[in-house]
Amino acid sequence: MLINRIASDAVLNQAYEWLCHRRKDYGANADVWNFRRNWQAAKARLRADLIAGTYRFDVLDRVTLKDGSIISLWSSRDALVLKAMTLCLEAVLPVSTTCTHIRGHGGAKEAIRQVHANLPKNAHVFRTDVKSYYASIEHQLLLDRLAAHVSDWTVMSLLSQYMRRTICDGGNFIDIEQGISLGCPLSPLMAAFFLHELDQAFEQSEVFYVRFMDDSLILAPTRWKLRRAVATLNGVLSELRLEKHPDKTYVGRIARGFDFLGYHFVDGALRAAHKTTRKMYETAVRLYEQKGHRDNPTPLGQYLTRWNAWFRGGLSGIELRGAFLPALEGSNSTETGEKKQAASG
Repeated sequence: MLINRIASDAVLNQAYEWLCHRRKDYGANADVWNFRRNWQAAKARLRADLIAGTYRFDVLDRVTLKDGSIISLWSSRDALVLKAMTLCLEAVLPVSTTCTHIRGHGGAKEAIRQVHANLPKNAHVFRTDVKSYYASIEHQLLLDRLAAHVSDWTVMSLLSQYMRRTICDGGNFIDIEQGISLGCPLSPLMAAFFLHELDQAFEQSEVFYVRFMDDSLILAPTRWKLRRAVATLNGVLSELRLEKHPDKTYVGRIARGFDFLGYHFVDGALRAAHKTTRKMYETAVRLYEQKGHRDNPTPLGQYLTRWNAWFRGGLSGIELRGAFLPALEGSNSTETGEKKQAASG
């Protein structure tokens, strides 16, 4: 049974290592430290509850992060169980290779490489994403589709609990009746699986199709083929009761250029999309006043180095234009990097 694999020593230990890494910087009052201190006893209880079908997810806490964003936080115990479920469900649920955000499918850079390679064969482009994708997924639609692949009722019960969760917000308890959880290890897999019907619809298509999470892109050689592909996409989204984001939907000729996953495709080359560059510049300005230590780069230098590595990384052999930043290695490089970035901004 699937629940036995989820509750096995190997899977629980792998999930535990993931949890320790993900929460290593949590504060002293976080529950992860007590959980780690009593791991062996906690693992025995977890295994017994999972196999008996008596495991219950706790109420999530709504917390505000340093950057002002608000998230709903799973307890360490629940996060570990959700990771263990993810590790086992990855081998059970069908996910197309055209969905690149799943582990082993290449990530965003694989999607970028595929799009670039298919530009010469096509003339028209359509890209879109789903409006409030995670929040829009209807629980019953997802559960019905999961039931076709997961026969273990104990695991289906856990999946139902994961979706129909309760959040504590300042003493107020909120029951979530639609949507899946952000910041949860299981959610990327659920998001990939829920749109599997869309991926299947393009398996034998005459157009090029790729997806990263809910960002979908279609390339077509002719306008009528593109129209037919867009009609197919609209039909699947309608069946899943999802809507395209009106501000993030684009259709046009490839020659005019288009944005996808933070890059702008134009004349067979890549540059950072305007929105990406603007966000980077705003962050650089905010970090400019922060000082580094004698032997360490400034926060601005560290940030620009990471940004540059992201911009170039995984795209060897593809022409990159504009927004190049130096490999900043020390605080003395900060002023140079800031001036170059100001020029590119």
